[in-house]
Amino acid sequence: MENYSNKKWLEGQYIKDKSISKIASKCGVAVTTISRWLVRFGIRETRTYGGSSKKGVNNPHWNGGKYIDRLNGYVRVHNPNHPLVNNRGYVFEHRLVMENFLGRYLRRNEIVHHRNKIKTDNRIGNLELIVLGKVNGGDVMCPHCNKIFKLS
Repeated sequence: MENYSNKKWLEGQYIKDKSISKIASKCGVAVTTISRWLVRFGIRETRTYGGSSKKGVNNPHWNGGKYIDRLNGYVRVHNPNHPLVNNRGYVFEHRLVMENFLGRYLRRNEIVHHRNKIKTDNRIGNLELIVLGKVNGGDVMCPHCNKIFKLS
């Protein structure tokens, strides 16, 4: 049995040293291994910043709740109460701007198109609402950029 998986031994080392890195080097394992065992045994809580939760505005890396999605280039905004939120609590900013302008949530068949093709330019004057319909049972083409949108 490994020392770090023994609760009494690990608790004694943590109280004595208070250094996870020292315990990890004694055991020949990574610091994260020791940290996880400490949390599992309830010896120590997950690390927090300033004595509070490290989520949202309390996180030292918080940037105001906005980031540019690397996969598609759109700006995402933290809005955990939105019905179309992703698993991290973010929604596309251009959709939020259009929803605020309309005063309602967008429907599933409505998409927001950037007129100048710059995905980070989310001014209401640059955004256009396109309603997808069953035109000949096929796809719909944007009249401005000729992009084809698939019907779902």
